Amino acid sequence: MTTKTALITGITGQDGSLLAHYLISKSYKIIAPTRDNPDKSNLELLGIDDKENINFLVYSQWSDFEAIISQHKPTEIYHLAAMSHVGQSHENPQKVFDVNCNWTLELLSYTLQHSPQSRFFFASSCEIYRNDIAHPVTEEDEKKPNNPYGISKLSAHQMVNYYRQVKGLYACNGVLFNHESELRPNSFVSKKICSHVARIVKHGGEPLTLGNIEAKKDWGYAPDYVKYIYSILQQPHAHNYNVSTSELHSVKDMVDAAFSALNYPISWQGKGINAQAINAKGDIVVSINEKYFRPLDNRFLCGDNSKIKAICQDFSQTPFNQWVKSMTTHEWNLLD
Repeated sequence: MTTKTALITGITGQDGSLLAHYLISKSYKIIAPTRDNPDKSNLELLGIDDKENINFLVYSQWSDFEAIISQHKPTEIYHLAAMSHVGQSHENPQKVFDVNCNWTLELLSYTLQHSPQSRFFFASSCEIYRNDIAHPVTEEDEKKPNNPYGISKLSAHQMVNYYRQVKGLYACNGVLFNHESELRPNSFVSKKICSHVARIVKHGGEPLTLGNIEAKKDWGYAPDYVKYIYSILQQPHAHNYNVSTSELHSVKDMVDAAFSALNYPISWQGKGINAQAINAKGDIVVSINEKYFRPLDNRFLCGDNSKIKAICQDFSQTPFNQWVKSMTTHEWNLLD
């Protein structure tokens, strides 16, 4: 049996590392283009940083991918790399668009030209959808982003559609809703909550300070999501899929789950900006600061995952409280 090869952009990030780990379990050979001296800490944590299955290649500019794709002609291409922080996208919209859209277009072009048999996956985002949709959104719902990150992702999303529908490339969009794991960087609220809760329970200190704790997201577990991403490229025909849980949880839910994971009772007092959580001694362990509120904190977007569920033989999802516990205990174990 011929070994399948997968090219993964962004292999050192959360999703790239987890996907590589999953594909290695299926005996894939991984082609891993990275910048010079990449941070391999996520790969090390998963125990795959020195696997023979992974062929690390250094690239300095996007045009280098033409030679990489031409030489290796991968079975599957997973384009996961992106500028992915919504808030930071307002600071440099030109760079965000260049990285998220123009790079995707270059990869699609190289794939069509040099390896048209390759199957192409693009990590699209739920930020492409209109922000006031009240029902679980389907793949066909209106797309109307209102931040530079969402705009860049929608432009790339549409180019993937174009290369599939007009150029005949097997190209799919996976519209990823929020997904977390132990590999999340510090800039994400999930990591902030789990790490600060672990620190408070173990060492005390300053309270965890948050913005709108009533903000809700369709939050899933990234190790589950990479399995769904893989399934998308195994289908007879290319399509777009929402990758979501179809459930909403608030920031407050995550705080409660994190403290509960460490058997640390808290109680809430007040509402809105006056809300706070106290421990059994009456000490404040969570406080609210208006500077962390975001304009779209009331964007309670939930994804309809019926389409992706239908193609996955084992669509098991790790329960919310379980993966929050896993993230929190992971942070606890990192503390001295």
